[in-house]
Amino acid sequence: MSTVTKPRAPTVRTRLREAKRFSWTGFGVTVAASLLGALVPAAIGAGPNATLISTLLVTVLAAGGFTAKDASAARGIKAIAIVLLAAGALTLTVTGVTVLDLARGRPATFPVVPDAGDAAPRVLVPASVTCGTTPVGTTTTCTVAVRSVGASALRVTGAELDDAEFAVDASACVGRDVVPGRRCTLVVRFTPLGVGDRVADLTVRHNVPGPAAFVELTGRGG
Repeated sequence: MSTVTKPRAPTVRTRLREAKRFSWTGFGVTVAASLLGALVPAAIGAGPNATLISTLLVTVLAAGGFTAKDASAARGIKAIAIVLLAAGALTLTVTGVTVLDLARGRPATFPVVPDAGDAAPRVLVPASVTCGTTPVGTTTTCTVAVRSVGASALRVTGAELDDAEFAVDASACVGRDVVPGRRCTLVVRFTPLGVGDRVADLTVRHNVPGPAAFVELTGRGG
């Protein structure tokens, strides 16, 4: 007497492999959209939280839009594919951008979880800023970005210069709380009194434990 063996239903893994849109191409498209969702808000000065939300939404929409066109996959398989593509792309984007931020010493693009024992503010300023060549007796302006990169708000308490040919307007920074991931701007005015190169040290005082921050300013009278 012979028995009839019923064929096994295909597993979820098998169905995912058969789904035409669940592919490396789909993953690449989702990653590209995820990066776009991260870089555009960051470029216009959105905070870390807004950037993360934008990245998440764009990533999910890209994965969903790409996978929804797959007529070969059932609805449940499409949903699983969307979750896997979005999760993989989001992980790659957040990890990659965060590593680049750390390597370049830039403020965090995405929110970071601070260590329990490291809740202090931190400050990041450029090592030097050039004000360019300016005719003698005339004034030009240049800017110095003061970035808050710690776990709590940065407060600039003062800004000083050691050369009378340079002056600083610190009103946009002094006395203001700069939340992590944001910045304020010092405006420097350079008025050369003679021809030749000029160098000055800008001292930025703040509430960060340790010494003040220093920026070398350069300009040329021409």
